[in-house]
Amino acid sequence: MLLVYDHDNVLHITNERGLRWNYDKADKPSFGFDYDFMFYIPYDDSYEYELNRKVEKLSEENIAEIEEYIKLCEPPLELTMTKQYSDDIQESVKNRREIGFERLGFFKFDNMTEILIASREGSNDPRRQIARRFLDWNDFLVGTAYRICEELNATLDGDLQDFDTYLNQLPEPPPQDEFTETHWSDDRFETKSDTFDVNGGQDSLGEDKRAV
Repeated sequence: MLLVYDHDNVLHITNERGLRWNYDKADKPSFGFDYDFMFYIPYDDSYEYELNRKVEKLSEENIAEIEEYIKLCEPPLELTMTKQYSDDIQESVKNRREIGFERLGFFKFDNMTEILIASREGSNDPRRQIARRFLDWNDFLVGTAYRICEELNATLDGDLQDFDTYLNQLPEPPPQDEFTETHWSDDRFETKSDTFDVNGGQDSLGEDKRAV
């Protein structure tokens, strides 16, 4: 469980089941002790409140009161564990894609658009194979997430497994060397390269096109 009333007057709640929701510009919950801001975050070992700019530790009695309050809170009607799981999976996809992109930093790709341009058919960019490997991994990442979300959408909240069971199915960002090859910048000069594969150009290399 979690209850945070932060300095922006946002009330954050996580209930016993793990459902999370926020209330913006909320009135602070009433308890048997006074406070200005509160941070009850068990997973981070944070049990404190702030009053008149002074930080105090929550007592066991304070914690019991807070937990009882959380148990009595009703989440928004539109919020379900299935939807939360799906949203968290999509957020993880974004994070893993960003990590994967950062691992391409050595190759000076500025953004995803540059990767798409470099990987296009007929590209002369010496980094094209690296860009294509990244896109292949990204396709696998997105496809796996789509399948997971389909499974989640077909599952009742009561039948859901632990979130990590679904999260661990997502492929991790590969190390940098998986996007590379031994002489990655030289393959553009090989005849097998798709640099020449335009309008059958590769097939005609070395052939005498003059009339016999």
